Amino acid sequence: MKTSLAALLASALIAAPAFAQAPEAAPAPAPAPAPAAPRAPPPPMTITKIKPNLYFIVGGGGNSELLTTKSGALLVDTKNLNDKDYGDLMMLIGSVTDKKVRVVIDTHHHADHTGNNEKFLAAGAKVIGQETMPKILEKYTTRLAPHTPFAPTTLYRRRLPVRIYHSKVQLYHFGGGHTGADTIVYFPQERAIAFGDLLVEDPTVPNYDAGNGGGSLLGFQDSLAQALKLNWDVAFPGHGGKPLSKAEVREYKGKIDQLISRIQALIAAGTPKDKLIESLKTDDLGWKIGGQFWAPPERVDALYAELSKK
Repeated sequence: MKTSLAALLASALIAAPAFAQAPEAAPAPAPAPAPAAPRAPPPPMTITKIKPNLYFIVGGGGNSELLTTKSGALLVDTKNLNDKDYGDLMMLIGSVTDKKVRVVIDTHHHADHTGNNEKFLAAGAKVIGQETMPKILEKYTTRLAPHTPFAPTTLYRRRLPVRIYHSKVQLYHFGGGHTGADTIVYFPQERAIAFGDLLVEDPTVPNYDAGNGGGSLLGFQDSLAQALKLNWDVAFPGHGGKPLSKAEVREYKGKIDQLISRIQALIAAGTPKDKLIESLKTDDLGWKIGGQFWAPPERVDALYAELSKK
């Protein structure tokens, strides 16, 4: 039973002799601070059918795409390295096909997209990535996985056709963008395209991994421009809960264009490096530029060097 402080004081007055003054109550102890609210668990991994044989898998790291055929499946990106995310991924794949994953495509080297490469390699899948990925992974460190993700074993330079049963997939590397080893995955028969982290859905802020990651903001811009020339009507972002239309990707590229122009204008105006990010106004773009992806000195140095060029 819950008892209030006022009720306790009233009882004390009644119990005391009539001629005696009730003793002054001791001050109540300060309430203990409320415990911190536990962090909400991540939402469950989900799979959604987008085209007759093409699925979008959200959660457990970066987004993945699954193409199913009569002879096997093709998977784009393998999510975080841990037993739960791998188990959830395999359960969802098994809910739409009884065929093995025969081909895996890495859109780039980050561990939330490549974490389970090793498990698919062990199961006999071919893992494909852009040819500079192994070199980038040699210097890559991450807190997203207990060790560096396994590199792809099948490499390509600029473009690679991939065939699985009667389905055709085209891989493109238009140059360094989000990283130095970006792959855009084009599904011409399905009129769909997977961008990896060259495309993210608001409110996720785009970023590029400069330095050892080999990223380039101008390359980011060009990769989007080249991909927009292809014939598709559905785009899969590397992060975000839904596919995007071509009009939405054009709008996104327009914001990247504005971001580049504003940084170039600040540099031309003589803004010092240590004031560059805080001087950059992006509220109207819906992005808060800063933090670990934009503010570290080595990334600002790379940004300043790239966008200072005439």
